[in-house]
Amino acid sequence: MHNYFLLKMLNPFFKCKSFSFSSLDDNVMLNNNIEYEKLEIPSIINKISNVRGSALKNITRSISDKLFSKEIDNKLIMNDGLFEFMDIHSEGFTFLKNRQSKRKRTIIRAHTPFGLLRKYLFQEELKGVDGWFAFKREKKCFNWTGQITTPSTDLKNKIIDLYNIKSEKIYVLPNILDTNHFRPMQKSKSNYFKILHIGRFERTKGVETLIKAFTKLSKLFNNIKLINVGEARGPSLKKCMEWIEQEGLSKNVQFTGFVKYEDLPSYYAAADVVVVPSEIYESFSYAVAQGMACGKPVIASKIGGIPETLNYGESGILFNPGDIDDLTEKIKLLYHDLKMRRLIGDSARLFCKNNFSMETLQPKYLAFYQSILK
Repeated sequence: MHNYFLLKMLNPFFKCKSFSFSSLDDNVMLNNNIEYEKLEIPSIINKISNVRGSALKNITRSISDKLFSKEIDNKLIMNDGLFEFMDIHSEGFTFLKNRQSKRKRTIIRAHTPFGLLRKYLFQEELKGVDGWFAFKREKKCFNWTGQITTPSTDLKNKIIDLYNIKSEKIYVLPNILDTNHFRPMQKSKSNYFKILHIGRFERTKGVETLIKAFTKLSKLFNNIKLINVGEARGPSLKKCMEWIEQEGLSKNVQFTGFVKYEDLPSYYAAADVVVVPSEIYESFSYAVAQGMACGKPVIASKIGGIPETLNYGESGILFNPGDIDDLTEKIKLLYHDLKMRRLIGDSARLFCKNNFSMETLQPKYLAFYQSILK
């Protein structure tokens, strides 16, 4: 959603155009007078996308990357002004490599570079990924591009250290959040204490730690529920489902599957606490910020840029990643203290509006882009 709100925010002041291979909502874009072009995915991509085996995956991915990159490059060569790429992929690498004259006016919006992620992944999770090439490509792009923006100071510092990039080249601009969409709503009465987790149900997102903590809590309290919003699949799901069934907690754990963006606020509204237990680097957590904007107390991992999003624990509660006992105790603390939940939720909402809302960030983003044009 960052890309959409960025365009919406800049469009009154600049002539913006977005190129994307993903599906975009025509009505949403047109209603905001945003010009965009949905690029057609070459038919060969659909034929090779289901190839199995790490060696073949690398080959087919290389083919698709070249096709995507060529298509984007052909479009951008006809344009002038500023160019911005969301993270580093083959299309940004190709553009920066081929268009040296345009590098000074090119921006990379870095969210979570692969060079940071790789140390958190198991070998089986890296199958089909050429880690050495991905890191080298990122380093070249960070050096070639004119400017880099990051959503947190922590990511800025990590890029400086890992890729040997000059500090003055990197600008910290938090991700944009619609604080009118994500806002406090009346919570319906319930006899249950509801814990909400929003995100992919994967090991790196800390779901195994969350399920184990919930199991411990269930032995202390008989009125708690865990709601998991997001795609649930893979080894962690199978493992966690076995634990849940062994403990007889199937009725207390809900998996909603994918939920549309417009429906997310209602899930936050129904929750007593939001838990974001990531065990992989995150430069900025939308689940954390959305929960805060909805006036909910958030318990999140002390990892990456998450402490900044939570105002270093002043507008939420931090726990040590992967620490089941620490997470259990933090949830217990909020379970017993309604007043604390309300105070943290109010503080979180205020901090979120003052730091991540479109109204707050618009002048900062405008100043950044205008400084490059000058």
